[in-house]
Amino acid sequence: MNNTTSKGRHVLSSIALLTFGLFCSSFALAEDLKELQDCESCHTVQTDDFHASVHYINRSGVQAGCNNCHAHLQHKAGKETSKDVQKPRIEMALSEWKRMKENESKECQTCHSHMAMDLAKQEPRSVERHEESFKNGETSCIDCHKGISHQLPSDWKTIAEKAGLQK
Repeated sequence: MNNTTSKGRHVLSSIALLTFGLFCSSFALAEDLKELQDCESCHTVQTDDFHASVHYINRSGVQAGCNNCHAHLQHKAGKETSKDVQKPRIEMALSEWKRMKENESKECQTCHSHMAMDLAKQEPRSVERHEESFKNGETSCIDCHKGISHQLPSDWKTIAEKAGLQK
């Protein structure tokens, strides 16, 4: 077999592999969009907040879905309408903040890495705080980044302080 034939097969194999990868990823994307629509059908207020957040629309075009942060949630059978999921926002927020603090914000860290942060592109205040948290071994993003995907409930800071979830 000559060198040209070998290169041609290599190119065809690469194209086939790339096509297969795009095909498979389109199913994953479709599943993510379906899950987002499933969440939106009941969690309308949270959806509006999320659609205005940096996790939904941003300069890089990378988008997180509900399941990226809330995959652990188990819904009860028969809960089909928004009236069934009406729980005070602050109650939901406290529950999530506590859970994320306990697991060191593992959901955040699946996409965000301390090692990959470009501190030169951050505001000076952010750089100072990030450097301080790294030095102190703090790993829970939620300590400082509450409200990044959802609007904060009224009086959140006082309530979070009382619950030991805010500095």
